[in-house]
Amino acid sequence: MNAHSDICNAFCDQLSIRKVPIGYAIKTPFSWLQGDPLVVFGEVDGNLVRMRDGGDTLISLEDDAGDLSSESRVKAMRDVALAHGVTFDEDNSLFTSTWVDRSQFGDSAIRFMSFLNRLQDVALLDRDRVANTFREDLIDAITDRFESRFQIDVRGAISSDHPEYTADVIIRSSNMQAAIYAATTEVNVLEALLAEQVFSGLSGHSTKTIPFLVFEDYIQSKVTTKTRRRAMNSARLQTADWAGGAENVIDKIERQIAA
Repeated sequence: MNAHSDICNAFCDQLSIRKVPIGYAIKTPFSWLQGDPLVVFGEVDGNLVRMRDGGDTLISLEDDAGDLSSESRVKAMRDVALAHGVTFDEDNSLFTSTWVDRSQFGDSAIRFMSFLNRLQDVALLDRDRVANTFREDLIDAITDRFESRFQIDVRGAISSDHPEYTADVIIRSSNMQAAIYAATTEVNVLEALLAEQVFSGLSGHSTKTIPFLVFEDYIQSKVTTKTRRRAMNSARLQTADWAGGAENVIDKIERQIAA
């Protein structure tokens, strides 16, 4: 058994190269997104060559991973590109490597394949981190606006009588509390709907509870349409869309508190 030969043969058997007007199109052994082969291009200029994508990488990633424009995702992708010596040509929507001598074509191609594989991993696996970033941004905005006037509890219990019910952040006064949820997952939205049912109609309780659900982007949300509609149609659950403006969301919370 020659492991080196086995691996090389397996890699090359799935690799195909054909000439195109700019140089070469390379179908790699790696899968892209929904199972399509990952294809990269070698752009030739005399004795120089550089690697590039097809110009649709970001569009393809956003189709599967959602909006990539948040600060955390942009930074993560920038870090991956920097580590692989890749830049983004905004005018042409292209990821490109540096120009190298044609003798380095193989090394440059493998490095670029590695970059695109890592880029899709970052875009897809970074969703949880993005959700956490949105939640943190929401909590920070609420804290900045209300902490001088109200008690702010992060992931606290809505009631000492019902410690099993918690919210991402709670704004409390002596006779009112706003239980606010970041709608990052199906579970979070259902949790907010349950809080609306349990606490909004709770009689004999001195503290008024206002359940509040905030979507990062209602239209692009991964929460199912059915659950989103349930939330929007709820009689007592307040909803807001962060994509419509963070300040507008905080203003709406304040109006509800003052009502």
